[in-house]
Formats: sequence, C-alpha cells, structure tokens
Amino acid sequence: MRNRKVYNESATRSQKFSLWIASHFLPDSKVRVAWDGFIFMVIWYNSVITPIRIFIMSGETTPQILISLDVVFDFIFVADTILRFYRPYVDENTGQVVMDPHLIRTKYRGSFTFWVNVIACVPIVKIPISPLLTGTQQNTLHTYFNVLRMIRVLHLPGQFQELKQYLGRKEPVNEPVFRMYVILFFMLLFMCECGCAYFGLSTLLVVDDICPPPDDFVEDILGEEMWVASDTVITDVMDTRVCSADPNIYCDDCPQTLFFTRSIYYLMQTIFTIGYGDSVVPSKSSVEMSLACAFMIFGVFAYAMTIANMTSVLANLDVVNMQFRHEMDTISHWLTFRSVPNQLRQRIGMYFSYLSRSQHGMLDEVLLKELPPRLAIELAEQNIDMLTRVPFFKKERRSDAFLSLVVTALKRRIYTPGSFLLYQGEMQRELIIIKSGKAEIHIKGVPEAVGSLLPGDYIGDYQLLFGAPNQVGVQTSEFTEALVLTYDAFKGVM
Repeated sequence: MRNRKVYNESATRSQKFSLWIASHFLPDSKVRVAWDGFIFMVIWYNSVITPIRIFIMSGETTPQILISLDVVFDFIFVADTILRFYRPYVDENTGQVVMDPHLIRTKYRGSFTFWVNVIACVPIVKIPISPLLTGTQQNTLHTYFNVLRMIRVLHLPGQFQELKQYLGRKEPVNEPVFRMYVILFFMLLFMCECGCAYFGLSTLLVVDDICPPPDDFVEDILGEEMWVASDTVITDVMDTRVCSADPNIYCDDCPQTLFFTRSIYYLMQTIFTIGYGDSVVPSKSSVEMSLACAFMIFGVFAYAMTIANMTSVLANLDVVNMQFRHEMDTISHWLTFRSVPNQLRQRIGMYFSYLSRSQHGMLDEVLLKELPPRLAIELAEQNIDMLTRVPFFKKERRSDAFLSLVVTALKRRIYTPGSFLLYQGEMQRELIIIKSGKAEIHIKGVPEAVGSLLPGDYIGDYQLLFGAPNQVGVQTSEFTEALVLTYDAFKGVM
C-alpha cells in the first residue's frame, strides 16, 4: 500500500513537471524562442570551431576555455534532447497545439530529430574517460568527439522553417528575401568549414603538426607546391629565417588567425573565380586538385541559387509595383473620361497610394467577406479596448455580448488630408473613434484649431445617442483612419 502511494506521488510529480515544461515551451512563447535561439548559436559555434580545432589548432595550442566549453555544451545538448520529450508541437493536419505528453513522446521517438540528437549526445562519454588519458590525448579526444556534435547541423533547416512560421504569425514574410538569408548563411558556414579543410589538406598531408611547425616546414610545403606554398604571407611568418631578417614581419610559431583568414580567402578565390581555379591552386597533389574541382562545382551551384533567388526577389517587387501602376492608370483614364477636376483627381490618387502602402490595396469589405463569421468577429473584437473608452460603452456598464455586437458594427474609414469628419451645426449621428492619424477641431469664427484628436480619441458619442447637432467641426491634417458607428448600425444592435 505504501509503495503504491509513493508511486502515485511520483507519477503526480512527473505529470506536474510535464505540464510545467509544456506551459513554458508552447510554440511562440518567449522561453521557447529564446531557448531555440540559444541552441541555434551553440550549433553554429560548434560547426565553425570544430574544423578550426581539427585542421588549424594542434592539441597543445587549444585554449583551455574551449575544452571547458565542450563540457558545458555536452550537457546543454543532453538537456535539449530530454526537453524535447515534453515540448508541445503543432499538428500539421489540424493546426492545433498538441499538449498530450504521450503523443509528444511518441512523435519525438519516431522522428529523425531524435536519432540526430542521440548521436550528438555521444561526446558526453568522454567526461568519465578523460581522467584515464594524458593531456594531449584528452585534447585530441575532446576535439574529434566534437565531430559527432556537428551532426546537429541537420537541425538548422528545420529551425529556419520554424523561424519563418514564427515570423509569419507576426506579419507576412517575404519568401524570396528570407530564402536569400538562408542561402547566404549556409554558404558562409560551408566556407568556414571547407576553408579549414582546404588548409588542413594542404599542410597535414605534408607535415605531422602545424603548431609548432617542424624545422623543415617551409621546405616540405614548398616541395609539394600546394596552395599554401604560393602564399608568402604564411610561409614568411612560419620561416624564422625570413621573418628574423625582415623587421616588418612578426615571427609567430602558430598564427592561427592568419591561417584561418588566408584559408577562407583562397577558398573564396577558388569558388568564385570559376574557370581560373588553376591559377589559384598551383598544386601537384591530386587530392587538393580534386578538392578544388569540387569547390568550383559548388561555386557554380552557389552562383545559380543566388542569381535565381535574386531574380525572384526583384520579380516579386516588380509584380507588386506593376500591378499598382496598372490599376492607377485605369483609375486615371476613368477620371479623365469623367472630366474630374485636377484637385479632386489628386486627392483620389493620394487615397489609392495610401491604400497601397498601408494594406497593399486590400479593402476591409473584401477581406471580411472571405473570412468565416467566427474569425470575422474575433478580428473585430481587437477594437473593443478603443470602444470601451467611450463612457456609454464602459465594460462596467455593458455586457461582453453587447460590446461584441457593437464592435462588429463598427466600420473603418480612411480620410485623406483636409477631409472633414464632422461639419459644425449639421446633424450627423455617428460615433467616430480615431485609430491612426490626426484631426483638428475647429469652431466658426476662430481661425486656428482649438484642439486635436489623436489615436484613441473619440467624438460624436452625444450626437449618436441624442441626435444633437455637431457643436464643432473636425478636419484631418493627415491621412486618418477612424472607426465609425452609424446610428442605423447602432439601432440594429439595440
């Protein structure tokens, strides 16, 4: 009986923990976005620094802080692997957030992501092994185990897709522009990794260790005629005979930053000077020549993808502009046919230009007509806070159902600069709430405006309820969007 009670308490704690994790790691939650961003940076760091440590740094020159970071990142990857057993996900078919712990675990265990994470967690076994090895062996073990962590690069395309979906829920995402950022990111990552391999194959095939270099380093490199041999910037620094004789050259046993930057430079020359690679890589090594050919082939595809995507970006921009110009030409021809005065034509043109800039020409009536009724109501309810600023519609006085009906009856209007919202002395039973822009209040006989209406301000509530004439005139000073409740619409709600 006692064992059953302990088991039940343990199960309860496990369920509470699962619910706590699920509630904090919902899609679009700040905690989840921050954690995924952090994991993204860790993957990027590991993918860049591991090739540098393998091909450029030697075991003795590896800073201790990098060894310490290895251990920290091992635990972070294990924590992320375990965390994914509890993270909710969005069902692709229904679009609903799945919170059921059993469904989350089942989906995760059967996914490709799970096995990638398992492989990336293998390097943690080096922690109990390290005390049994010498210092050099430990550094070598830490470095080469990190290669297994690089498999997490396979997560990056999925993380970019999640980022696009997250941004898309905030505002529309320009697909070609986003895709261009992704292409550039992976091109830079590829060049960082392959640049290190390019340097490593040009040196490690000839000498056993690059840092510190052997006494015959320069002779061996020059004898093989690899690309490093043609780079006097590297050979002069590594050759003590040259750098000691020339005071302008600083002797350095292991200029790792120089190795990395020159490697990236020569790799970019090989990739982006397609057809001239033989002048960049004067090598007798068949391995290095084969690698250079592979890089140039990659350069062909990199050029193709970049140019194709840039064409897509420009084409999409041009389509939007061409469509707008075509519509404006049609309107201009119609206004000319109707002999509309120039001043009125300019105001009409200003209105459509503003409509194109602010909402890409989409009219509210067209959008709301296409939405299901429930979604249209929820969209209209976003304006309840502005409506309840009017004393008659305070939440303390009116029911939620009544406010929902009233806010659905609101109509959005766009006023061009200089338009009158209200004329003084006229009977106009409308409540007007300023959503954006600015309007000035005028009184007959007073040349200057006596006040102004800013976003969130309202006017016409008394006239709407009691039918009194307007005591002031209201004129816009810039493009102004307003929510308007007419008397007929209000009477329909009542």
